[in-house]
Amino acid sequence: MKITKVEPIMTGWRRMFVKVYTDEGIVGVGEGGNWGFRESMVGAIHRMEEPLLGQDPLRIEYLDSELYSRFKFGGTSIAAAISAIDIALWDIKGKYFNVPIYQMLGGAVRNKIRLWGVVFGKTIDESVECAKRLKAEGYTCIRLNPTNIKEAGGTYARRERAMSDMIHAVREAVGDDVDIGCEIHRSLQPHESVRLMQLVEDVNLLFFEDPINYENYQTIQSVARRAMAPIGVGERSFCIQDVDMLLREDNISFLRPDVAIMGGITGCKKAAAIAESHYVNVIPHIATGSICYAASLHLAAAIPNFEVMEMCPAPGEWPKIQQEIKTPFVIENGYMLLPEGPGLGVELRDDILETAPYHEWRWDLSYNEYK
Repeated sequence: MKITKVEPIMTGWRRMFVKVYTDEGIVGVGEGGNWGFRESMVGAIHRMEEPLLGQDPLRIEYLDSELYSRFKFGGTSIAAAISAIDIALWDIKGKYFNVPIYQMLGGAVRNKIRLWGVVFGKTIDESVECAKRLKAEGYTCIRLNPTNIKEAGGTYARRERAMSDMIHAVREAVGDDVDIGCEIHRSLQPHESVRLMQLVEDVNLLFFEDPINYENYQTIQSVARRAMAPIGVGERSFCIQDVDMLLREDNISFLRPDVAIMGGITGCKKAAAIAESHYVNVIPHIATGSICYAASLHLAAAIPNFEVMEMCPAPGEWPKIQQEIKTPFVIENGYMLLPEGPGLGVELRDDILETAPYHEWRWDLSYNEYK
């Protein structure tokens, strides 16, 4: 079996899919996760197509390592392009052997995947009501973003107190039957994040995600050493060397690799193994579409140190994700069931460019966005 074509497909909703075709009629589908720079991923995939033509798609490790070493500039655009191709190659391999991908990764450790429910609320009352609804729907883990809170005033002291009040109110609303994570989106300074964790130490958070920008790994290690809650990081990491540096001092509690950025299923399986050696559990990061979800499900099923999986990254996003594929995902009581078909077990709709036509995703730097 040989690769005959590699086709990037940009749709609406910030997606960049890729299809890898073979001379035996098997087509694999993948997805790249650098949604802010989709055009750069497409350019990288066009460059990668020529060396892939004529290659055996079942030699995934070989092809990944060749692409990684041949395109030496690195970064998330290159890594996301390789990730999309890797996922498509695993899809081809599963279809070729007529088994789900998780079976080729060592078999299922679990047959359903625990999800977190996202608390969409910009006031304390909105957040509390959403948290209660998610608990009633069966979710045993929820995630909120206290930095979105509208009650925060103009001073740091008011903002700090408002964020703390939101987190405490949500804990009081759901009790101890639900794990709570906090997404900070790298929006605090190191001293601010440490102070906020001190204020909510009694809440017993499951994780405190991306409290600061951490291009400087020494700084995130410093925050983690002083943290009053478990720290989760890794969604922007694009190689296993990043993972090694993040976990080297044993201060990080949860790793958040993205299969559409960190080398696909192959790279994330390695990242999970590195995390396992540090007794760190994995929370797969998902910020894009249906194929990223499907690949993450297979990863989560096959690794022993899985914790929980991201769900519905933005309001109104989940129906769009379900519309991208022929057979929608099934969620029951806060768990997502594994697709049982060969490969990924899901297929993009044939009319996806009609149901989700491409449009440019524009950056908005208007002042009102940041007031």
